[in-house]
Amino acid sequence: MSFNYNHITLVGRLTKDSSVKDVSNTVRTAFTIAVDRPYKRENGKADTDFIPIVAWGRLGEIASQYLKKGHPVLVEGRLQVRNYEKDEEPRWMSEVVVENFQLLGFPKDQSLVEKSDNLDWFFKANLDNILQ
Repeated sequence: MSFNYNHITLVGRLTKDSSVKDVSNTVRTAFTIAVDRPYKRENGKADTDFIPIVAWGRLGEIASQYLKKGHPVLVEGRLQVRNYEKDEEPRWMSEVVVENFQLLGFPKDQSLVEKSDNLDWFFKANLDNILQ
């Protein structure tokens, strides 16, 4: 019997708009979320972790449409550690592979919402009601 379990749940804000690549005819959407640590330093400020996230296929397509800078998001997935070479030097990369995500609201900066062409018509039509 195997006792392996690899599951991560994160809540944070996107640090910038997602980036999309076509990898072997499959959509790969990458983004980073900022997640505050649960404790604060002596100065009262919390440290923040910047966590790389990747979504593949149809989920990647959806993520690229809706996940924009500043959006709060819940991400569920698994930790993946991979290695590659760059300039003949071995490198290691840790990232979360998305299995599910959920938008938790809009960015703090509402001008980002108004500039977004990717919000569907319902949200645009009801933006004032949603933000109250």
